[in-house]
Amino acid sequence: MKLNCKRIDFTYTPGEEIFNFPEESGLPFIFDVEEELTADPAAMDVVGGMLDEAEQLAEKAKAAIKAALADEDSRYHSVVTFFMEFHRDDVGPDIAAELFPGTDPAKLSFAEMVDFLKLKRFGSLVDDEMNQQVFIMDLSFNPEITDELMVIYFDLNKEIFCITHES
Repeated sequence: MKLNCKRIDFTYTPGEEIFNFPEESGLPFIFDVEEELTADPAAMDVVGGMLDEAEQLAEKAKAAIKAALADEDSRYHSVVTFFMEFHRDDVGPDIAAELFPGTDPAKLSFAEMVDFLKLKRFGSLVDDEMNQQVFIMDLSFNPEITDELMVIYFDLNKEIFCITHES
């Protein structure tokens, strides 16, 4: 079947997982959808629409990360703070310089660091707890240097319901 998406011409097989690297899909990030969703045309229509907005959703995710950094009462504050501390303070000066080119990493605020995050993966799955389709986004400073990710989950209304740190 053809994905109803404005940004790419993409054909998939219903009932089979989609997992494509940028060189396969033409997208600047990994694109994946679990097989349960590829078998559902309505779910795949939603995937196509969300894929068209992936970069805008990444900006929304970055804004949410910045808001969590600024709000010590946020349930995500400690997660995002730890992620930033690790990449600025714990990786060593040479690696930090590679992650944040053109800057003095020691002088970067955590909020400034968020602007260096890039969309690495975007996909959709059925959340077991919610028993509904959700979208998952991985943000990374540089996946060739670090495998640490800020993972953001969106619901069908494009609202963030979880931010976590994974590697």
